[in-house]
Amino acid sequence: MVVCVQRTQVQAGPIKDQCMEAAGITAQDVANRHETDDPGNSVKCFFRCFLENIGIIADNEIIPGAFDRVLGHIVTVEAVERMEATCNMIKSESTHDESCEFAWHISECYEGVRLSDVKNGRRTRIHKG
Repeated sequence: MVVCVQRTQVQAGPIKDQCMEAAGITAQDVANRHETDDPGNSVKCFFRCFLENIGIIADNEIIPGAFDRVLGHIVTVEAVERMEATCNMIKSESTHDESCEFAWHISECYEGVRLSDVKNGRRTRIHKG
């Protein structure tokens, strides 16, 4: 079976800003997310907003093929396959708070992309924080 996935380039900056405002957090809050065991519900809900708006998750589920569609132009095929195999196993409950927790776990999983996974010529576009 052959599945064709159209890749799209997402303008993440405006979406990130919109979601930070909606969650009532700052870029520094996002950057500091790993400094404690629990970054708080506002940060987790920021990730729910962000991942929904860039087309990774919907209705508390990962959209099939979303990682490839959104990031496939930046990372290798191997990275896409690894992220989908690992991260697509994460499931969510249907409550609002659980959807934020789900998005947080997805974002942590996707942070498993390594610099070696970035396609040549794209390394300057990867930023920490």
